[in-house]
Amino acid sequence: MTSSEFVDNLKLIAPSEKSLVEQGLKKDFIENYLDGYNLKMINSETVTDDPLLDLIYKYDISNLDIGMIRFENRDDIMDTGRFILFGSYDADVVAIDKITNEVVVLDWEEESRIMGKCSKDTETFLSALLKVAEFNEKMSSNDNLLNDQDAIKNKAREIASTAGGENYIDFYLNILGYEG
Repeated sequence: MTSSEFVDNLKLIAPSEKSLVEQGLKKDFIENYLDGYNLKMINSETVTDDPLLDLIYKYDISNLDIGMIRFENRDDIMDTGRFILFGSYDADVVAIDKITNEVVVLDWEEESRIMGKCSKDTETFLSALLKVAEFNEKMSSNDNLLNDQDAIKNKAREIASTAGGENYIDFYLNILGYEG
């Protein structure tokens, strides 16, 4: 998946403004929230062939927040030698492992310590994130789904498969809020 494919598919997942108003959300919040689904190009120049880094370098990702994953602005990306730090998951750091090319979660206190694995590479990470965003939108408007641990577990398995297999299931169980 390329960065532009990610951007196009993310727009398709966006909830309607009307549905957000019906949930009682304030106009300012709604605008910022929808900006996270409608990423605007800020630089058309390609500086990398990596789809995730291309997304960060080309688009305004300041409001992009998927399942507690936030992205750094392009000026804040850090290369530590082994890892390229590009975002956060809750309080921890999300990075590309330059040795394995996996997307991983690093301990915020000790950035050399891998806490979990997200995907086999950045392309599958973007595909998996789209599935997380889509499922989160469904859960936000469906209390039954929000509390359906079997459905959450099944979706986490599906997303882990997209991300590269069973090695990534724990991350997606966590990001979707599985409590089992």
